[in-house]
Amino acid sequence: MPIKNCPCCNNEDIEISYNHKLRKYTLTCFNCDSFIKITKKQADFKCPGCESRNIVHDDCESYCRDCGLVLSATISYVAGFKIKLDWGLIL
Repeated sequence: MPIKNCPCCNNEDIEISYNHKLRKYTLTCFNCDSFIKITKKQADFKCPGCESRNIVHDDCESYCRDCGLVLSATISYVAGFKIKLDWGLIL
């Protein structure tokens, strides 16, 4: 079952993302500052571009296998140019 609220304070002001260092999905609550590891099933992570749940996580980035949208990356510069991810996060 996907998580929609913080399990600590029941607030909806949360962010769910994949943490490349932990190799786990994490939930961050902006109301009570909780940081919780969650399962893939609880995360219900999907692509903001095509709504697909076919997300691939490798060592450097997370991307949608269906449309190719990069959702998060661990590096912020490539060949001297700063990377800007439209919907993603630089971790």
